[in-house]
Amino acid sequence: MSLLTTPQLVRARAALLGCAVLAGLMLPLRASAVPEKQFPTSTCFWQGPIEPSRAEFNIAFPDAKAVYWTAEFALPEGASLSLDGAYGHGRYLSFNSYDQAGSPTDAIHDVQIAPNAGSSNPYLPDAKRSAKNRDYEVMVLNESPPADPADRAENTLYAAVAGQTRQALVYRLYVPDKNRDLTGGVGLPEVTLTLADGSVLTGEALCDLLQARDTILSTLTLPLALYNSLRNQPGKPETFPALDPPVFHRHFTVNHTVGCLYLGACGGAPPVSPGQYANIDNAYIIAQVNRGFGPVLVLRGKAPTTPPTFQRDPKFEGETQLRYWSMCQNESLATTRGAGCLYDEQVPLDDEGNYTIVTSLAADRPSNATTQCGVGWVPWPENGDGVSHPDDGLLILRNMLPAPTFPNAIQDIMLPGEEAAVMGPYLPVGEYTTKADFEALGCK
Repeated sequence: MSLLTTPQLVRARAALLGCAVLAGLMLPLRASAVPEKQFPTSTCFWQGPIEPSRAEFNIAFPDAKAVYWTAEFALPEGASLSLDGAYGHGRYLSFNSYDQAGSPTDAIHDVQIAPNAGSSNPYLPDAKRSAKNRDYEVMVLNESPPADPADRAENTLYAAVAGQTRQALVYRLYVPDKNRDLTGGVGLPEVTLTLADGSVLTGEALCDLLQARDTILSTLTLPLALYNSLRNQPGKPETFPALDPPVFHRHFTVNHTVGCLYLGACGGAPPVSPGQYANIDNAYIIAQVNRGFGPVLVLRGKAPTTPPTFQRDPKFEGETQLRYWSMCQNESLATTRGAGCLYDEQVPLDDEGNYTIVTSLAADRPSNATTQCGVGWVPWPENGDGVSHPDDGLLILRNMLPAPTFPNAIQDIMLPGEEAAVMGPYLPVGEYTTKADFEALGCK
């Protein structure tokens, strides 16, 4: 796969298909008030931010509570990049490097980044999140990651890929704090290039030498002809490939996911190689759903604990099961457009930590599908699969950075078919119903 310019969002290569379930190409958070301070949100090096209000950026099944920037460039032999930044006020940040197929080749996230002298890392357990001095430096090298992790240099991202002359990075920030701008109130990391001869470049000179491209890393979508041949197989019901009740599968690889959904080939022992510019710290389960079984789908399950951050919570809780989770509704592999999401802090829970989430068209939303009634609501895609099936939807549940003591994360599913056994009560259970029948349950 090549890196595409913004208008070139579709490329017909079936081998890598466009299931960006895992891409982590995410949508920025909109705070409830005007941010206290606005920093520049793009440079000649950092492209973005990905804005859902611009239709061409609603790609790769976006999560609505994260924002990201991309960079594509050619780092000369012996040169290094210095990313001088400040830890954004948010839930999570990371840098990932990628090969031309969109598979992550190396990554470093917040707690793995040591702060500069005199600064502190606000992402460490029980750390003060509002720390004033919060600077760091990450080096980007034109080298492959060491075979032995013990040989890694501190605060270093290894961006070289064999046979590839250009490098690709994605910088992510999840859930900027309330009333912070998209950068989490700190601005974008400043970039310095040091050449093999010791020369130092910044700004436009750096971008010119690196041939930094004014492009957004794109995703592959499933070629329309292939999608139609899979979706419209003779003898299949109109609700195909959805099932009643919905069945969630872990996404291992693009080809395995497509084979499982449309051909019933859900077994085997596939590697975990999500591709599609995935965030290496996330894992995903997906379920094909269809309104033909009922206009309202009710999802129930137990919510993993996560650290609350959006309301500017003073400390970063360390004793949680996940860093982040979300439930998103989407169109299809043919479009990779998202319809909406709820992330952990938005989901109302009962006294035992269980949730009820409803997904439906806006016109079918039950009057009691509200936070006040203890119910979350996710919009069903208005255009169905975005092609020709108005009742289709594709649900995605994300888990990020599970704690070693939490054995029920998506990341713990080693083989297809283990979803229920591994996740237990944390695996969503779906039930189709009607607006009237759900409203008859009343408001808690």
